[in-house]
Amino acid sequence: MENLSINNILVPIDYSKTSLNALDYVVNLSHNYQSTLHLLHIIDPDTYLSITENGLELDLSQESIIQREKKKLAKLADSIAEKEQLTVYCHCIVGEVVREIIHIAEQISADLIVMGTHGISGFKSFFMGTNAFEVSKKSSCPVLTIPNNKKWRNFEKVLFPVRTIPNALHKYEFAKKIIAKHQSELIILALLDNDNAKKTNYLDEELKSLNEKLVEDNINGYSIFTYTDSVAYTALKKSDELEVDLMIITADFNYSIEDYFVGPFTQQVLNHAKIPILSIRPQESTLVTEKILVNENHDKQ
Repeated sequence: MENLSINNILVPIDYSKTSLNALDYVVNLSHNYQSTLHLLHIIDPDTYLSITENGLELDLSQESIIQREKKKLAKLADSIAEKEQLTVYCHCIVGEVVREIIHIAEQISADLIVMGTHGISGFKSFFMGTNAFEVSKKSSCPVLTIPNNKKWRNFEKVLFPVRTIPNALHKYEFAKKIIAKHQSELIILALLDNDNAKKTNYLDEELKSLNEKLVEDNINGYSIFTYTDSVAYTALKKSDELEVDLMIITADFNYSIEDYFVGPFTQQVLNHAKIPILSIRPQESTLVTEKILVNENHDKQ
């Protein structure tokens, strides 16, 4: 199987239990791919109150805060590099969380962003569901979000929801990198629209194409078909019932849409998932095609 490399992985770190839990998984992932690991710590420009060994102290010097945080991040990076024999780089900057994650990811040509969900930095919530959604929506590379309810080492069972939207299988090309390396069992969840036979026929063709790819790539998997009027709820429910370790989804788009099969799906899944979620945003050409199709459908109504 070709093109399975993941060369650069970006991990936002705020030193919370959640972000360190995500880092723990990333170290294992980096070994599998011989990836270069990039640690990113973002300093809130409004942060002045810092915690030291002596308790709370007020430091009005932003430069002092930056230098202290750089040293702290470098110490963590050096520890990982020495213990795990990985190449680790540090990025410590002042700015707004989502914007800086996207900026650094583009700067280093990241193949994957891995971030913890529901982490806390100082007195502010940095990595709640909203930020995870915004990063997933705006990032040009896939985003893997890791919840804090357990340690994640391997993805034995992967849920792959397929919705009745154009280019529903775009995510497969990157997803197979994770599936193949983990030797995962892939469960394809076909989410069918009860009120739209035309879309169901389209999905049938997409699934036929996906099954051919699974055989070609020697990936073990099977399909489940279900009708639903709430794709996010159904996907989350099935992830619990099937006891999967990972869900791979297509990230929502950047424009307003009335079709519930596209609109809130990613945000709902990220806000309520108890398992890691790999969000893959369609390419720009795919977004344009999707928008045209949506507008055409709207005009016909």
